[in-house]
Amino acid sequence: MYTAQLIGEILQTKDSYLADPLADIEYLVTDSRRIDFPEKSLFFAISGTLHDGHDYIQDAVNIGVKNIVAERDFDHNPDHLNVFIVPDSVKALQKIAAYHRSRFHKLRLIAITGSNGKTTVKEWLSELIADQSVVKSPKSYNSQIGVPLSLWQIRDFHRIAIIEAGTSKSGEMALLEAMIKPTVGIITNIGDAHAEGFESKEQKLREKLGLFKEAEAIIYSEDDEMISAHIRHMYPEKTRLSWGFSASATVYRLHRLEKFNEYSYINLEYRGHHEVLKVHFTDDASLSNICHCIAVMLYLGYNINQISERIINLRYLSMRLEMKAGINDSIIINDSYNADLESLKIALEFQAQQAGNRERMLVITDFFQTGLDHNALNRKIAQLLHNHEISDIICVGDHIRHIEHLIDPYILFRHFETTEALLEEAEKLPIQHKIILVKGARAFALENFVNALTARKHSAVLETDLQAVAANLRYFSERLSQGTGIIAVIKAAGYGSGSIELAKFLEFSKVDYLAVAFADEGVELRKAGIQLPVMVLNPESASIRDMIRYRLEPEVYAVHQLREILDVLTESGVTGFGIHLKLDTGMHRLGFDENELDGLLNLITDQNQLTVKSIFSHLSSSEDPADDDYTHRQAEVYEKMVQKILTHLDYVPFRHLLNTAGILRFPQYHYDMVRLGLGLYGIDVTGEHADYLEKVHTLKASVLQIKSLSAGASVGYNRKEILKEDADIATVNIGYADGMLRHSGNRRYTVRIGKTDYPIIGNVCMDLLMVYLGKNHEVKPGDEVIIFGKDKPIETLAEVNQTIPYEILSRISTRIKRVYVQG
Repeated sequence: MYTAQLIGEILQTKDSYLADPLADIEYLVTDSRRIDFPEKSLFFAISGTLHDGHDYIQDAVNIGVKNIVAERDFDHNPDHLNVFIVPDSVKALQKIAAYHRSRFHKLRLIAITGSNGKTTVKEWLSELIADQSVVKSPKSYNSQIGVPLSLWQIRDFHRIAIIEAGTSKSGEMALLEAMIKPTVGIITNIGDAHAEGFESKEQKLREKLGLFKEAEAIIYSEDDEMISAHIRHMYPEKTRLSWGFSASATVYRLHRLEKFNEYSYINLEYRGHHEVLKVHFTDDASLSNICHCIAVMLYLGYNINQISERIINLRYLSMRLEMKAGINDSIIINDSYNADLESLKIALEFQAQQAGNRERMLVITDFFQTGLDHNALNRKIAQLLHNHEISDIICVGDHIRHIEHLIDPYILFRHFETTEALLEEAEKLPIQHKIILVKGARAFALENFVNALTARKHSAVLETDLQAVAANLRYFSERLSQGTGIIAVIKAAGYGSGSIELAKFLEFSKVDYLAVAFADEGVELRKAGIQLPVMVLNPESASIRDMIRYRLEPEVYAVHQLREILDVLTESGVTGFGIHLKLDTGMHRLGFDENELDGLLNLITDQNQLTVKSIFSHLSSSEDPADDDYTHRQAEVYEKMVQKILTHLDYVPFRHLLNTAGILRFPQYHYDMVRLGLGLYGIDVTGEHADYLEKVHTLKASVLQIKSLSAGASVGYNRKEILKEDADIATVNIGYADGMLRHSGNRRYTVRIGKTDYPIIGNVCMDLLMVYLGKNHEVKPGDEVIIFGKDKPIETLAEVNQTIPYEILSRISTRIKRVYVQG
């Protein structure tokens, strides 16, 4: 698409080494693990908080990359590589994207910003105007790196581009605006997301509105007084396209929104005519997003009848890739809400990340509105599959079936004309122990196929947000001393989430170590293909041989335990077996006391059977300022004991003392490693960082039934709730057998349905609980019930039950379905 010589001219870099100036560059990549077409890729070595891309240049070169953008020179053969040395790799990426965007003068570019709803509006809008050639941001690519990668997708045949733009601190939007140069802007709303990066909500709004500096028109809700006032002030000369109940709305005016159980009517006035549009949504957020879409379509020239016919077909979007357990020991990855090449690439990468030693199956449908003819599209898909070790492919639709002649001959191929035909054969498919990616256009309703293959049908779900895990990992990494590594603690099945899935994600994220509670957990990780070093915190004598066999490294805390390990090693003839010495500096749980060090040193000195990988201890009160003096005394004891051990070793093991709270409160004790546990999951026991962490777990249930009861009626076992007035109650499908502690009942805790919190009444039952709704509500059977989640902290549930969040998570029953999502 671009030659290396042209890239050099765009970057205007003096320090370039071009072995092949005419090399064709078609792909921009920032992750050496996610390169599908290396010879045509330009790799950007970006220095980040977790990793430095320059450390992975050789990995990229080893797989065939010949074009590199870097911030410093590196050893390379000048006869083989095109190298561009720049001051800032991210700015170089943005510069190339800005140049690329500038070539498309006739393109209508719609830029979307706001605190919430950007991705939904983008996806719905692209579906509504699919009769035009549309390119859009993949997933939620709205950052300083995501935006340039989105813009790079634009091709000559595209008529409209829809690009998301997000910002988390002042100054970022100007950089995005310089690349995007939108012709039309949409601001969805302004909320509290990323508030920590701004002095006020007004400052954040002004930052976001900076995206529209050169836009022809701006679309927004006139009813949002802050947004409308700022737009009028900042852009008095621009075309302002507003909608809402306000008489000042310029495109159309809302008269009323009529909500029913499954749908709503939007009553509006447009050019003096009263119109009614039916939509399959009842929540305010979705209706607001639809109103933005209507305004855009009117601006683009669609008439009300066209809009009405299309908008009724919109449905809720999952917006996220979901992974869950399937039947026959399979794993299902559901990404069926979106069908384009870039999202397919992302989904295939996630499948590879989670596959371990499982064979990979792909279920794929026809793709629509890609701008490519079917033959060219199939060739592109086949190229992607070639690079991702797919063993089985199931195609659904008329056009995708022709890929059979393009894929590698060893791939097992099946074709079905319709999803219904696929469902009829679902039980006969060879899915045993495979990881199955389900990817297709929404029109094929592949969610029915996903449901057929899902292992647990209990509709209560513990959802784990892997993107939130990554954000929390990044937050803690930014606060570590230089050179300090991370041991990710995933004991108790990853704090209820599931060890294997989290371990694969953390291994991909390049943490240094994993820690589990028992050897069985480590064995499970090894069998799943995890290669990271694994520390076992509570090893037992019976598991020594398993730890040797599976390369697990036990915590050693007593002389008798060490002797047992040495006996087995002697018998097995094993040398260099890794162990971690646990010192008791004041926790008084497990560990060597100071007076036991001589006995320990006699056993570990002058022998080759053991290698001490680390020396560590555990703080008893790292989160409690009242005990800080005790914490410092523990650190002093630790230092003293470590120094004594080191005088008897001819090598230096790494040291670690801190858990999550300690990482944040005692940077002077970061040492070589830290142990990150609850903080990885967004739980802050210090009470000082909760606003900066993202909650990883969401426990969801659903409403089974609603009853209308009269005053005086009793609810539940032992008639613990006697209604004082006529009221509705909802029965919810989760109980104490699922991990919902009984003390949560009798109005001590609330659950969230929609945007409202409702109290649990009566005793929590084994499988069910009851919720008081009153009479003024819109709850219906099937509605989602949030027990805890992003905006409903698990800490509140723990406080009500006089326990800690860790106990809540570890008690969640295995019969609750685990689902893993990634935005």
